[in-house]
Amino acid sequence: MHSDYVWRGSIAVFNPSMPLLRCPVVLVVTPDADLRAAAARALQGTGYTVVTAAHAGHAVLACLKAERVDLLVAELSMEDLSGPALAARLRRFSPEMSAVYFGNAGTVECDGVIVRPFTRDDLLTAVRSATADATVSASGTARRQAAR
Repeated sequence: MHSDYVWRGSIAVFNPSMPLLRCPVVLVVTPDADLRAAAARALQGTGYTVVTAAHAGHAVLACLKAERVDLLVAELSMEDLSGPALAARLRRFSPEMSAVYFGNAGTVECDGVIVRPFTRDDLLTAVRSATADATVSASGTARRQAAR
């Protein structure tokens, strides 16, 4: 007896010569729940995978659970740990991770710091810039921004 249908499917084949396209993973760390939610919505809406944490302890656990983090977006100054100190701690698990920090009004503006008040577009511009600095070139070597 013959069946009346033909199965048509596809099987994924890994081709090492083709670069894998992957969505950057962004870890947002801030005790401000509203800012955390707004940043997550803005980043998810533009195609990033977002993981959030309220403080440094949760950020380390989230980094371990996510297996990789491409970008840390955190407060420059938090009660438990500073943003740069948190970035240094998380780079043990995600060495190629870039960082962008939220600074309070009056903080000196510099690369990698978004000063309050800021807009959604300011956040997205900073994130795109930071993730572009960590992209993989055609030769397969990672390019990093000199100052983290």
